[in-house]
Amino acid sequence: MTEATRNKTIVVGIMAAVIGIATVLIYIPQQRELNHLRTEISQEKLRMSDNARICSAVPATLRQVQTLKKRYSKFDQRLPKQIELGGFLREISGNLAQESLVNQSIEPENPRRSELFHTLPIVLRFRGTYLSLASFLKRLSEMERLTQVERITVSGDSSEPSKPGQAWGLNIEVLMNIYFTES
Repeated sequence: MTEATRNKTIVVGIMAAVIGIATVLIYIPQQRELNHLRTEISQEKLRMSDNARICSAVPATLRQVQTLKKRYSKFDQRLPKQIELGGFLREISGNLAQESLVNQSIEPENPRRSELFHTLPIVLRFRGTYLSLASFLKRLSEMERLTQVERITVSGDSSEPSKPGQAWGLNIEVLMNIYFTES
């Protein structure tokens, strides 16, 4: 064997040893780490798809919450332990005045008792336009006190001649109930 062949064999042997050592010390551990990371990635993809499925229910839940909020918006109206008629009548009178409803008459009737609560009917008589009545009824529905309009009677006033640009006046009677528990 010549010197050149022997040198080539040594170089090839050294290169084979370096490749073997590199394979054992670098390639195999990195291949294990790569396989481990691929497994983790697939597990995270599964977890993300599960989370996406869970999160897809959130918009439907939010819609249900909004529907329930609308449905029970008046749930927090209060049912007082006593009639508290004075403050309520002042509030009603103020609402009538703000809506420019005139010739106001507020007549509480006799309370009606039931097992869980009591009802106090109140008759309101006033005069105004249809829009003023609608606005007044909207104010009633927004009151903190629990109220219910039982009957509305509206009649036109033919004794007043129609003036150009002026709305017809209406005679309005509202029977409403307020509720309270025994004091």
